Amino acid sequence: MALELIVNLILLFGCIGFFVNVSTTMPHSAVNELGAEQWPQAILILLILAIGYNLFKYFRNNRREDIAAAFRDFIPSVGRLLKSKLFTGMVLVVVMALMYEPVGFIVTCLLFLIAYGLLLGQRNIPVLLLSSVLITVILYIGFSVMLGVMLPRGQFLPLRNFALFIESLVPRF
Repeated sequence: MALELIVNLILLFGCIGFFVNVSTTMPHSAVNELGAEQWPQAILILLILAIGYNLFKYFRNNRREDIAAAFRDFIPSVGRLLKSKLFTGMVLVVVMALMYEPVGFIVTCLLFLIAYGLLLGQRNIPVLLLSSVLITVILYIGFSVMLGVMLPRGQFLPLRNFALFIESLVPRF
């Protein structure tokens, strides 16, 4: 409960800081057009309002005594968070993001789906492997072939050659 309040406050101040940064660093567009600075500002305003509403609900639903007790239990609750599947899933997403460019989309997506399936409790390995390969192929075809998005092939030569081989198997529209 205390962690929820701390994260909300960090997000609120971060969004306000980003709003100020966009307002001061981006070139201003004409009055009668939507410029590049106005879209991030609009999204940040919506985020600030949503976080403000979340903070309002937090203080409306929790008594002062409960909030104080939550702050006394803060360190053990962080320990419980670090041991949870939620935190492990967040670490997997960060590792995937770091692997994306050097390893390439195909291998990263496949490894991520296998690891996340194991995290969620899938113990039938053939089903897990088949579904991971199928989802990777669907994502690759959807983004690369149909939408024309250039997906990373990887920076390591064997992985890059593997990605190029896979790309040669898929026809272009």
